[in-house]
Amino acid sequence: MYRNIILVLAVLVVYLPAAHAQKLYKWVDQDGNVSYHDREPRDASKYRVEEKRIRGSRQESNGELEAIAKKFPVLLYSAPRCSACDLARVYLEKRKVPFSEKNVGDDRDLQQELIKRTGQLTVPTIIVGERVMNGYMETLLGGELDQAGYPKVGTAEKSGEQDEAKTQ
Repeated sequence: MYRNIILVLAVLVVYLPAAHAQKLYKWVDQDGNVSYHDREPRDASKYRVEEKRIRGSRQESNGELEAIAKKFPVLLYSAPRCSACDLARVYLEKRKVPFSEKNVGDDRDLQQELIKRTGQLTVPTIIVGERVMNGYMETLLGGELDQAGYPKVGTAEKSGEQDEAKTQ
Protein backbone atom coordinates (compact mmCIF):
# COMPACT_ATOMS: atom_id res chain seq x y z
CA MET A 1 0.00 0.00 0.00
CA TYR A 2 2.68 2.51 1.04
CA ARG A 3 4.78 1.46 -1.92
CA ASN A 4 1.94 2.42 -4.30
CA ILE A 5 1.52 5.80 -2.62
CA ILE A 6 5.24 6.50 -2.90
CA LEU A 7 5.19 5.45 -6.55
CA VAL A 8 2.25 7.77 -7.32
CA LEU A 9 3.95 10.67 -5.52
CA ALA A 10 7.19 10.05 -7.41
CA VAL A 11 5.33 10.11 -10.74
CA LEU A 12 3.58 13.35 -9.77
CA VAL A 13 6.87 14.98 -8.78
CA VAL A 14 8.42 14.06 -12.12
CA TYR A 15 5.52 14.97 -14.44
CA LEU A 16 3.74 17.84 -12.66
CA PRO A 17 6.31 20.55 -13.54
CA ALA A 18 6.13 19.54 -17.20
CA ALA A 19 2.36 20.00 -17.18
CA HIS A 20 2.73 23.58 -15.92
CA ALA A 21 5.15 24.50 -18.69
CA GLN A 22 2.83 23.52 -21.55
CA LYS A 23 1.08 25.87 -23.91
CA LEU A 24 -2.48 25.76 -25.12
CA TYR A 25 -3.64 26.94 -28.53
CA LYS A 26 -7.06 28.46 -29.19
CA TRP A 27 -8.23 27.79 -32.76
CA VAL A 28 -11.06 29.87 -34.22
CA ASP A 29 -12.37 28.85 -37.66
CA GLN A 30 -14.10 31.02 -40.29
CA ASP A 31 -17.53 30.28 -38.73
CA GLY A 32 -16.39 31.42 -35.28
CA ASN A 33 -16.18 27.91 -33.81
CA VAL A 34 -13.60 27.78 -31.03
CA SER A 35 -11.53 24.76 -30.03
CA TYR A 36 -8.49 24.30 -27.81
CA HIS A 37 -5.50 22.10 -28.66
CA ASP A 38 -2.00 21.41 -27.37
CA ARG A 39 -0.46 22.20 -30.76
CA GLU A 40 -0.80 24.66 -33.62
CA PRO A 41 -2.90 23.61 -36.64
CA ARG A 42 -1.11 22.18 -39.68
CA ASP A 43 -2.98 24.58 -41.98
CA ALA A 44 -2.97 27.85 -40.04
CA SER A 45 -4.65 29.70 -42.92
CA LYS A 46 -8.00 28.09 -41.99
CA TYR A 47 -7.88 29.30 -38.37
CA ARG A 48 -7.11 32.32 -36.24
CA VAL A 49 -4.73 30.91 -33.65
CA GLU A 50 -3.99 32.36 -30.22
CA GLU A 51 -1.30 30.92 -27.99
CA LYS A 52 -2.32 30.61 -24.35
CA ARG A 53 -0.23 29.81 -21.33
CA ILE A 54 -1.67 27.29 -18.94
CA ARG A 55 -2.28 28.87 -15.54
CA GLY A 56 0.61 28.28 -13.19
CA SER A 57 3.33 28.46 -15.83
CA ARG A 58 6.14 30.93 -15.13
CA GLN A 59 8.47 32.94 -17.27
CA GLU A 60 11.84 31.29 -16.92
CA SER A 61 14.20 33.84 -18.44
CA ASN A 62 14.64 37.26 -19.94
CA GLY A 63 15.03 35.50 -23.30
CA GLU A 64 11.45 34.27 -22.98
CA LEU A 65 10.28 37.81 -22.12
CA GLU A 66 12.12 39.13 -25.18
CA ALA A 67 10.41 36.50 -27.35
CA ILE A 68 7.00 37.55 -26.00
CA ALA A 69 7.82 41.22 -26.57
CA LYS A 70 8.86 40.45 -30.13
CA LYS A 71 5.68 38.48 -30.85
CA PHE A 72 3.35 40.87 -28.96
CA PRO A 73 5.01 44.31 -28.91
CA VAL A 74 3.36 46.90 -26.65
CA LEU A 75 2.89 50.46 -27.89
CA LEU A 76 1.44 53.30 -25.83
CA TYR A 77 0.12 56.40 -27.61
CA SER A 78 0.03 59.19 -25.01
CA ALA A 79 -0.25 62.94 -24.58
CA PRO A 80 1.15 65.42 -22.04
CA ARG A 81 -0.93 66.09 -18.93
CA CYS A 82 -2.92 62.87 -19.41
CA SER A 83 -3.48 61.14 -16.07
CA ALA A 84 -4.82 57.96 -17.72
CA CYS A 85 -1.64 57.84 -19.84
CA ASP A 86 0.42 58.17 -16.66
CA LEU A 87 -1.52 55.33 -15.01
CA ALA A 88 -1.02 53.08 -18.04
CA ARG A 89 2.71 53.85 -18.12
CA VAL A 90 3.09 53.12 -14.39
CA TYR A 91 1.17 49.84 -14.75
CA LEU A 92 3.37 48.69 -17.67
CA GLU A 93 6.51 49.59 -15.72
CA LYS A 94 5.22 47.82 -12.60
CA ARG A 95 4.70 44.65 -14.67
CA LYS A 96 8.16 45.15 -16.21
CA VAL A 97 6.64 45.03 -19.70
CA PRO A 98 8.94 46.43 -22.38
CA PHE A 99 6.97 49.03 -24.36
CA SER A 100 7.36 51.89 -26.80
CA GLU A 101 5.66 55.20 -26.25
CA LYS A 102 4.62 57.78 -28.81
CA ASN A 103 3.56 61.22 -27.60
CA VAL A 104 0.92 62.53 -30.00
CA GLY A 105 0.51 65.86 -28.15
CA ASP A 106 1.86 68.34 -30.72
CA ASP A 107 2.93 65.93 -33.46
CA ARG A 108 0.48 66.01 -36.39
CA ASP A 109 2.20 63.07 -38.11
CA LEU A 110 1.80 60.86 -35.04
CA GLN A 111 -1.81 61.99 -34.67
CA GLN A 112 -2.49 60.96 -38.26
CA GLU A 113 -0.66 57.66 -37.68
CA LEU A 114 -2.87 56.96 -34.65
CA ILE A 115 -6.07 57.81 -36.56
CA LYS A 116 -4.99 55.67 -39.51
CA ARG A 117 -4.08 52.75 -37.25
CA THR A 118 -7.11 52.82 -34.92
CA GLY A 119 -9.68 55.07 -36.54
CA GLN A 120 -9.66 57.44 -33.55
CA LEU A 121 -7.57 60.12 -31.93
CA THR A 122 -7.87 58.87 -28.35
CA VAL A 123 -5.23 58.74 -25.63
CA PRO A 124 -4.15 56.61 -24.10
CA THR A 125 -4.32 54.05 -26.86
CA ILE A 126 -2.47 50.87 -26.01
CA ILE A 127 -1.65 48.24 -28.61
CA VAL A 128 -0.59 44.74 -27.49
CA GLY A 129 0.39 42.79 -30.59
CA GLU A 130 -2.59 43.47 -32.86
CA ARG A 131 -5.08 44.18 -30.05
CA VAL A 132 -6.07 47.86 -29.68
CA MET A 133 -7.39 49.38 -26.44
CA ASN A 134 -8.70 52.94 -26.44
CA GLY A 135 -8.45 54.38 -22.94
CA TYR A 136 -6.95 52.78 -19.87
CA MET A 137 -8.60 50.16 -17.73
CA GLU A 138 -6.21 48.15 -15.58
CA THR A 139 -8.19 44.91 -15.70
CA LEU A 140 -8.52 45.05 -19.49
CA LEU A 141 -4.85 45.83 -20.03
CA GLY A 142 -3.87 43.19 -17.49
CA GLY A 143 -5.97 40.59 -19.31
CA GLU A 144 -4.42 41.43 -22.65
CA LEU A 145 -0.91 41.21 -21.20
CA ASP A 146 -1.79 37.89 -19.53
CA GLN A 147 -3.11 36.54 -22.86
CA ALA A 148 0.13 37.56 -24.55
CA GLY A 149 2.13 35.74 -21.86
CA TYR A 150 3.75 38.66 -20.05
CA PRO A 151 4.65 38.03 -16.37
CA LYS A 152 1.96 38.97 -13.89
CA VAL A 153 2.32 41.90 -11.49
CA GLY A 154 4.67 41.11 -8.63
CA THR A 155 5.92 37.76 -10.00
CA ALA A 156 9.53 38.91 -10.04
CA GLU A 157 9.10 40.89 -6.81
CA LYS A 158 7.70 37.88 -4.93
CA SER A 159 10.53 35.60 -6.03
CA GLY A 160 13.02 38.31 -4.97
CA GLU A 161 11.32 38.60 -1.57
CA GLN A 162 11.47 34.83 -1.14
CA ASP A 163 15.19 34.85 -1.98
CA GLU A 164 15.75 37.63 0.62
CA ALA A 165 13.79 35.71 3.25
CA LYS A 166 15.92 32.60 2.63
CA THR A 167 19.16 34.55 3.13
CA GLN A 168 18.06 36.10 6.45
